[in-house]
Amino acid sequence: MPLNEDRVRNYAFPSPRFEVTEKDAMLYALGLGIGSDPLDPRQLRHVYEQDLVVFPTMPVVLGSPGLWFADAGLDFRKLVHGSQTLQMERPVPLGAQLVSRSKVVGLYDKGADKGAVVDVERVIASDDGTVVSRLVSTYVLRGDGGFGGEAPPRDGWTRPERAPEADIVLPTLPQAALIYRLSGDMNPLHADPERAKAVGFPRPILHGLCTFGMMGRAVIEAFSPDDPGALKSISGRFTRPVYPSDTLSVSLWKDDAGILFEARTDADTVVFTGGRATAR
Repeated sequence: MPLNEDRVRNYAFPSPRFEVTEKDAMLYALGLGIGSDPLDPRQLRHVYEQDLVVFPTMPVVLGSPGLWFADAGLDFRKLVHGSQTLQMERPVPLGAQLVSRSKVVGLYDKGADKGAVVDVERVIASDDGTVVSRLVSTYVLRGDGGFGGEAPPRDGWTRPERAPEADIVLPTLPQAALIYRLSGDMNPLHADPERAKAVGFPRPILHGLCTFGMMGRAVIEAFSPDDPGALKSISGRFTRPVYPSDTLSVSLWKDDAGILFEARTDADTVVFTGGRATAR
């Protein structure tokens, strides 16, 4: 059954209030595999309270509006996270009251047999209205196409034909999903082997947003290893699931607009593409 366009576009999201503790920040970083070398000061700064630095991609796990899809009339059983963008306006403050406000900013129709696409913007700000970060999560609604909306815009990203400026290799921990889920996404798909098999996966998969955070690690390691705060924006598309213990190989190129990147696993499967980032 096609979705109700007005219901989705005008959905009233909750506006959760929260604060980020040192423990929250360290747990998020550990979920990205940071700290695997506990003697590396560049890693230690994100997982040790002395001069703690919040890892820049942490806003993706902050202020989630929760499982809103069914309430908006969407078939959440056929929903996948298609892509993610994140713009960092300033570092995430520790111990400060923050508020998250979400709204639907795009709704597109791919056709009755192909589904729909919805873009949800989330703005995280402090009590005085100072914006910390802006995010747009794009979801592919495979069961909700055919409502008569406009087609989604095309992404003009293409993989550069020249050799990359950097190649970064990042192993994922076997227990990565079990750690990362403690930052908010407790979906048993990422922990329960039987639940994963029931939906067609041989074992639990890594959270897409964990892969996204590791893309942030790659960009920082390649171009600003001594200054993680130099990362100002990052975006891209999820193409295949990543499994805990996979090794990610990230190729990165510089162009006039910033940084382009793409990631493969050790099985040479592209798992993240359309990567764009800007850094100071």
